Amino acid sequence: MEALGKYQLYISSTCKSCDNVLHKLEEHKIDVSTINVDTERYQLPFKIMVIPALVKDDKLISYGCNDIIASLSSS
Repeated sequence: MEALGKYQLYISSTCKSCDNVLHKLEEHKIDVSTINVDTERYQLPFKIMVIPALVKDDKLISYGCNDIIASLSSS
């Protein structure tokens, strides 16, 4: 798997889109750090309003399954 260490994927336990993006990442063999907002503590300089959300260096890169996959595939 390709490791993209500076990226964090914020997900929720009850999010169908989160399940979809995790499946797509596995399918494309992309390894990203994952933070579950329901069970893990996290600190960002902004509030996450949409889940799933992809963050890099404390900046929102993309959100939603298709946008996240497109962002990571081009990295």
